[in-house]
Amino acid sequence: MAYPLRAWAGMLLAALAFAQPVPAAAGAAADHEHYRAELVPETRAPAPGGTLTAAFHIALKPGWHIYGPIPGDTGYAPMVTWTAPAGTGEGPLRHPPARRLVLAGLVSNVHEGDVVLLQDLHLPQSLAVGSALPLAAHLDLLVCSESSCVPDPVDLDLALAVGAGAPDPAAAPLFERARAAIAPPPTAAKASAPAVPALDLAAYALVFGAALLGGLILNLMPCVFPILSLKAMALARSGGNAAHARQEALGYSTGVIGTILALGGALLLLRSAGSAAGWAFQLQNPSVVAGLLLLVTAIALNMAGLFELPSLSVNGKPSSGFSGSLATGALAAFIATPCTGPFMAGALGAALIMPPLAALGVFAGLGLGMALPFLLLGFWAPARRMMPRPGQWMVTLRHVLAVPMFATALGLAWLVGRQAGTGAMTAALAAALLMGLALWWYGTQQRAGHRGLPALALAMGALPVIALGVVPAPVAATAPADSLGGQPFAESRLDALRREGKPVFVYFTADWCLTCKVNEAAALDTQAVAKAFTTGGVTVLRGDWTRQDAAISRFLKAHGRAGVPLYLWYPAGGGESELPQVLTQDLLVGLARKS
Repeated sequence: MAYPLRAWAGMLLAALAFAQPVPAAAGAAADHEHYRAELVPETRAPAPGGTLTAAFHIALKPGWHIYGPIPGDTGYAPMVTWTAPAGTGEGPLRHPPARRLVLAGLVSNVHEGDVVLLQDLHLPQSLAVGSALPLAAHLDLLVCSESSCVPDPVDLDLALAVGAGAPDPAAAPLFERARAAIAPPPTAAKASAPAVPALDLAAYALVFGAALLGGLILNLMPCVFPILSLKAMALARSGGNAAHARQEALGYSTGVIGTILALGGALLLLRSAGSAAGWAFQLQNPSVVAGLLLLVTAIALNMAGLFELPSLSVNGKPSSGFSGSLATGALAAFIATPCTGPFMAGALGAALIMPPLAALGVFAGLGLGMALPFLLLGFWAPARRMMPRPGQWMVTLRHVLAVPMFATALGLAWLVGRQAGTGAMTAALAAALLMGLALWWYGTQQRAGHRGLPALALAMGALPVIALGVVPAPVAATAPADSLGGQPFAESRLDALRREGKPVFVYFTADWCLTCKVNEAAALDTQAVAKAFTTGGVTVLRGDWTRQDAAISRFLKAHGRAGVPLYLWYPAGGGESELPQVLTQDLLVGLARKS
């Protein structure tokens, strides 16, 4: 599901301003801040084996809406969960015609004002006449205005008795009006009929620009910067002409942009199929993480001088041309996915509520930003002339740059252990060791002037070890402890704390998220912040997105985010503030003191 934003391009780095929902009330009717809901049965004495039609009568306040059965580019349709006798069947939730709403170029289908939704319950034949028939419905509603959205569910219940199925005369006018207004069941053809208008080119240029800047910042990450640096030095060392430099730059850029487009396209397909996947979704699979461990280990060994890759060589050997540069760019883009930062998070969050082609354009902008430094070197001769003269220092720097790559490999091994247990981590490290021995053999063959194909075949033997030895472990029952005493995140817990008027700090993290871990080490897991939060009575809720979690994914989407980190502050007096993606101790201590 996705959520409407008002001028989301102008508020790219800010979260949606959520209104505080009123607690759900039990009974046939409930009054919430933005609507009133009532559950009305067509008969108060349904017959055994008969059909009971229930009406959800929703009166929305002016300026607020809910979504139709086909929400469109934003929002999600109402969903009902019934508590009823065993054997009760449920029909589809039927809607009246929805109104077409266009905000910032995004098309949604909404209901406003007085809305009646109908649903049939097919009762079991085993019910005894005269027996009590309690029914309860949990109605999940997303209630929105042009500037905010509130996931605001309501619990409604009925106390009926099994009887002859006589209609309730008092409810007849409501059901007559509702049936007259009910739209026919939607079909795929009707769903795709409305033409989607063009996006606001100025909402869109800003989002694209933010993605461009976010991609540029990715080059500073410790797992990407060494690759970019070596690629740039290899280009300078090869002494190629301008045409060769442009070929290298285009190959690297094609690899970067193509890989990010492929990941973005896969993400959009998963979400269109109903998955709650977000950016870096592939890193929630321990087998993928283990495969990435092998790749990073191979790069680290290459930088350490164990063997040569033509595309990263600084030893005076010819550069690899377009194909080698393409592979290097693809690798750099793939291992950059655990990272997110300023500009990038808001851009990706906005992309996920855009039409597919527009969203792919944002992903392409992210890739273009990441490729820009190398494009500059390839197409602007003065930039190449500014690079230091080649020499032995390049080999030394290459060895130094192997250190952050080995550190990245170590972190990935730890992540496999966190996701799948020590057995899987041992298998992944064994595979890395096997690959390392094979690459050492390959390096000796290279230096002897041989192709070393048997050694490469042995290196590929690490993949079956990963496939057989790395399997997901059961999800832990409790979240890992932190210095703030954080509780596992749940929306119901957050709502309860806000109703009690307590200050709350909510943060969403993942073990594979480098930005998250830096913030935790530098700000969250510090004595000063822990003391300030304890003194201020701040409750901390921690959402762990290391592995797929549908509830956290929905909450992230509600705030226009495609991934982690996300930091939210709820002061005691009400309201919500989204904090920067780079946290400081002073910021958190200051918030706690104001609470």
